[in-house]
Amino acid sequence: MRNKTIKLISIITAALMLSAFVSAAFAEVLGGFGQINSYSDNTYADVSRNDWFWGYAGFAYEYGIMTGTADGIFSPNGKLTVAEAVTIAARLNAAHYGNSIDPNPGNIRLAVSDAREAYPVTGNGGFELSGGHEHDGTKTGRYLRSGGLAAALYSSEDVQWFLPYLAYALQQGIVSESSFGGRYFEAATREELAYLLYRALPDCYYKINDISPLPDVNTGSPYYPSILALYEAGVVTGNDEFGTFYPYSSIVRSEVAAMVSRAINTDLRVRFALNPNIPLKNLYFSWKYPSYGDDYSLNLQISYYDYNYFNVKRRVYDYTVYATDDADVTGLSTLAYTLKSIAEDNGYTSAYDIAAFVSAFVQSIQYMDDMATKGVAEYPKYPIETLFEQGGDCEDKAALLAKLLKLLGYGSVLLVSSDHMAVGLQTSGNGNLSYGGANYYYIETTEPGWRVGEVPGDMLGVGMEVLYI
Repeated sequence: MRNKTIKLISIITAALMLSAFVSAAFAEVLGGFGQINSYSDNTYADVSRNDWFWGYAGFAYEYGIMTGTADGIFSPNGKLTVAEAVTIAARLNAAHYGNSIDPNPGNIRLAVSDAREAYPVTGNGGFELSGGHEHDGTKTGRYLRSGGLAAALYSSEDVQWFLPYLAYALQQGIVSESSFGGRYFEAATREELAYLLYRALPDCYYKINDISPLPDVNTGSPYYPSILALYEAGVVTGNDEFGTFYPYSSIVRSEVAAMVSRAINTDLRVRFALNPNIPLKNLYFSWKYPSYGDDYSLNLQISYYDYNYFNVKRRVYDYTVYATDDADVTGLSTLAYTLKSIAEDNGYTSAYDIAAFVSAFVQSIQYMDDMATKGVAEYPKYPIETLFEQGGDCEDKAALLAKLLKLLGYGSVLLVSSDHMAVGLQTSGNGNLSYGGANYYYIETTEPGWRVGEVPGDMLGVGMEVLYI
């Protein structure tokens, strides 16, 4: 396997983090909480005394906040759902403030995000793709956006357990009817849990750490104040010495038990300082070229601050913006010319092969559905975000490839239909389509194995708009 390592440096700058210890005196357990269960080595069959989370799971169990997923089963690696996160928040709030949770709250309407519509395509669709190839692969999905929230009455027994906690959380203002877009039974993200923990006990997080800023949490995010408060209170310490939080990642029950225990018992909260150096995320990519050929890999380093620069940008639906922003030109140029160098060093020196080699790299990046990873129907990403998160859907990967090719001097465009996006590579040959006096090869980016100029069967005859970058 051919391997290379590069550091992706962009022109984005950010202030270094500064942190220091501060002292504070705390009580041990917050008022209102009392031990209601007895914990032992036999409480959970899947938790042992050697596990790092053994004590946290026990504390959360003894105080009745987390009681397992089944008799004798804690599921430490199981993902927490939004419904479970809301339930934890309701229990915390009720215990501390001396309230009760009505087990029969009546009809509760759960908000669901089901009003969607395709983004309009303004091109005239005056051409059709040719040169197709049947291929059983990833179905890329339509560009969708939520047009509003609709209410739906849940009557399934599977959700009845949750309704008393939701009703209480609504009553106390912990959540609103539109919170989380109705995704209660999908995996909760780390930022969503932090938000709920803060909302449950808003006056219980006393500052013991100076943390500013957080390396991978948007300062403009509605969740940022809650997450920062948990860091400052020592409830959350991050995943490494830089304090990275991975706000969009799901969270497992063992991690939740630790956060819940620290929220309740202030003696468990952690005083810490973050490494003031700019943190870099180490990323590993591997791909084949051609699809039946040799293996290649690349170690890539991207600054969390570079990632945050793009991550806080407002989402717009002029898709050319994601392929033309100037701030990542330095970093992406380094990546583009590194890929070109690897190709040439291994005998792929023609213009076609170099473009195909770069395409293979992008195709190897994981296809990620926006609804599953971001909680919204459509969330276009900048190329740095796609690389940093090592995943994206069709428009994310298309924007990345189009920009890399353009930086190498190729003529590249974005090809947009009503439900898909791909890349057009300008050619002096016939290509797959002609537009504005130029010919283009079609490049599919959603998954590995597609050759330059190879068109999926379900795209044959589809009218597309050309977006120049």
